[in-house]
Amino acid sequence: MDTDSSLPARGSAWRIERCRGGAGDLHALDFPEGRSINVMLPTAPALVLGSTQSPNLVVAQTASKMGVDVCQRRTGGGVVFVHPQHSVWVDVVIPRDDPLWVDDVARSSLWLGAAFVDALHDCGISGVGMYTGAMKRGDIGDVVCFASSAPGEVFFDVSKVHEKVVGISQRRGRNGARFQCILYRKWAPQEWSCHLTDVAVATATNELAVRSVDVSADDLVDHLHRVLNAR
Repeated sequence: MDTDSSLPARGSAWRIERCRGGAGDLHALDFPEGRSINVMLPTAPALVLGSTQSPNLVVAQTASKMGVDVCQRRTGGGVVFVHPQHSVWVDVVIPRDDPLWVDDVARSSLWLGAAFVDALHDCGISGVGMYTGAMKRGDIGDVVCFASSAPGEVFFDVSKVHEKVVGISQRRGRNGARFQCILYRKWAPQEWSCHLTDVAVATATNELAVRSVDVSADDLVDHLHRVLNAR
């Protein structure tokens, strides 16, 4: 696994780091204390289970034969699919004494969701907004991340909570919080839903309303960095 650190510009509080490797190795990384924006670059497609999910939700042997890794992350939520080209995965880290830290978990991602909205607008992606309502899991939200709606997440038509754009999960600890964020440049659930054990869940996954966006990881992170530095 490779890491490439970029020191922040003078006067900047945020560090950018690019990490490349298998999805399991990337999820196992521990980042230094302090503010950081971490671009996670998986070398292979992977189905990533939430911290409390059972491995039995996925047929790992079949996935492996088709070149899809299966691993588990340390943040909660449902299954997430990551892909070297089709997804943009960014982990944002803040220390516990950061002014952005919010004790109320239901509101703790709002600052980050707002930053993603502004960064996407700066990338030329219009029509997106941040969801601020109560957590909604829907019929399969306990199994698949993009089937739920959580405060701070970004949607294309936020007034109808329709077409998720950015999903966010988080892990909070003694030293700080790690927000794991993903969006899709190409949403093709049929490529991985077939590895879910429950056929009904797989079918429902294929029918999810998700908005893919034409933005590169570099452009998004550059604008996200600018937005966060301005706050």
